Amino acid sequence: MIDPDEREQAALRAALKNMAELMAEIGWTTRFADLAEAQALALTTAAVDGFQEAMMASAPRPDPEVPF
Repeated sequence: MIDPDEREQAALRAALKNMAELMAEIGWTTRFADLAEAQALALTTAAVDGFQEAMMASAPRPDPEVPF
């Protein structure tokens, strides 16, 4: 992602929050290279899910008063 806008930056922060919660369980001193495959996949999933959820939550909603 090049030059993320404000909404994308907020979604990235949400992704970091998800990842931080998982890192608290794994252990902050664990190097990425030392993660088990399942842990690395869980971190990736936390990041992607957090980003997508935040982007969906902040998406503009169509005005119900405006016909298609």
